[in-house]
Amino acid sequence: MKLPTFERRNDIIRTLLLQGYVKAQLLAEQYQVSMETIRKDLTYLQDIGIARKEYGGASLSQQDIEQSLPIRMEHGTQKQKIARCALGFLEDAKVVFLDAGTTVHELAKLLNDYRPLDIVTNSLLAWDSLDAGRHNVFLTGGKKREKNRSLTGSWCVQAIESVHADICFLGTSGILDRKGPTTHSYQELEAKKAMVRQSERVYVLADHDKFQESGFHTMCLWEDIDGIITDGSLSAKAFKQYEKIVPIWMAQEDENEKNRQNSAVL
Repeated sequence: MKLPTFERRNDIIRTLLLQGYVKAQLLAEQYQVSMETIRKDLTYLQDIGIARKEYGGASLSQQDIEQSLPIRMEHGTQKQKIARCALGFLEDAKVVFLDAGTTVHELAKLLNDYRPLDIVTNSLLAWDSLDAGRHNVFLTGGKKREKNRSLTGSWCVQAIESVHADICFLGTSGILDRKGPTTHSYQELEAKKAMVRQSERVYVLADHDKFQESGFHTMCLWEDIDGIITDGSLSAKAFKQYEKIVPIWMAQEDENEKNRQNSAVL
C-alpha cells in the first residue's frame, strides 16, 4: 500500500540516517511511486537541509546532523501545532489561499483529513501534499523559485487576482519591529500582497522565533490581517508587545483546543 507523502519522506529520512545514502530507483520500487515523485521527495529533503542530491540518489547532508536534526524536529513540532490550531479558523470557509512556506505546508498536509475545499496555492510543497481526490486544488502557475519551491511573477499574481477567497494563510520571514509581517523574498512579495487583497480573512502562521526576526520587505500592514497564529513558546514580553496591535493566538496542546479542531474535521 502506498504511503502518504509525509510518511514516505519521514521513512526516507530514517533510511538516510541509518545508511547515509539512498538510491532513487530502489526508493521508487520500494514505495511503488514514479521516479519523478522520488525526485520531488529528495529535492524537498535537500531544501530542508537533510539530504544532498547526487547522481542516482541522495546522501545525508554533511552538516552537523546530530545538532541540526533535533532543532529541525523541535521547529517541526511547533509548526505542526500551529497548523493544527489554524484548522479551527477555517469555520465555514470554502475557498482557501495557501501561501508558500513550511508552516503553511504543515497545514496543507492536515487538510487531507478535512472536509472538501477549493484550495489555491503558489506553493509546490503544498500542491504536492494536497489530496486532489478530496479537494479542488489549483496551482497558480508562474516562475518557479527553487529555494522555497514556490511560484512567482505576473502569471502567479494574475491567477490570484482572479479568485476571491474566504480565508488566506500566509507564511512570514519575521515580524520584529515592523509595521506588518515581512518577507525576505522580493519575488514572493507581490503574490503575498495579492492574496491579502483577495481574501476576506487573513492569518499569518509564525513560530515564536519569527517575533525576533525581520525580513526586508513588508508584505502588508497589521490592519490588513485578522491575526497571527503562533506556538505556545512565545514569550510573555513579545505577546504583550504585539497583542496591542494585532490579535495573537498561541497553539496549545489542551483538550479544549483538540475538541475545537476535531469539530471541524470529518
